[in-house]
Amino acid sequence: MSPIKKIVKRGHIYHVYYRRLGAYRFIGQNSLKLLVTLIILGAVVYLFNKYVLDISQLAGYITNHFSAPTVFVSFFISEVIFGLISPEFFMAWIASFKYKWLWLLLLAVLSYLAGIAAYFIGTKLYHLPRIHSWVDIRFAKQFQQIKKFGGLLIVIAALTPLPFSPICMVAGVINYSFKRFVLLTLSRIIRFAAYGAIIFGLV
Repeated sequence: MSPIKKIVKRGHIYHVYYRRLGAYRFIGQNSLKLLVTLIILGAVVYLFNKYVLDISQLAGYITNHFSAPTVFVSFFISEVIFGLISPEFFMAWIASFKYKWLWLLLLAVLSYLAGIAAYFIGTKLYHLPRIHSWVDIRFAKQFQQIKKFGGLLIVIAALTPLPFSPICMVAGVINYSFKRFVLLTLSRIIRFAAYGAIIFGLV
């Protein structure tokens, strides 16, 4: 069996598994909560961008006045801290580079590593008394549901514009299997490849 067929077969197995467990229903029922959360987060970022610090100008200043290594470090930090600067901005920055696909791969790897860093931040946050209380007592049922369907949430966050870092932190907080986490978050590279193809004018 070819690798592609194996991937498709495994994807079908996971689809049936999540459907039987009610993962899609769970995500559907919580979509409104997620939407409200994203709207609030977006509003906070907008207000911060408007009245505190123009993130776009900051990103432009970084890419125009600093060396490439510094820019990549800035990107990594941004990806760990809720992805304040859109990855697409950095993709557009490397579009004129000679080996832009290699640079894009570096961006994807850094984003992947940032997700792992966020996961370990989550494991540390769990030991804070209030967070520990939320996970094990106050919102125990909700976090158990998230843990059950965490793999699906991780893949969705990795492939879409949903906040990737917060999902990775939550995965760490709920002690989601690290081995499974590092495998699922590899899907983050697919998002960079797809967006890179669009930005570089290949589609």
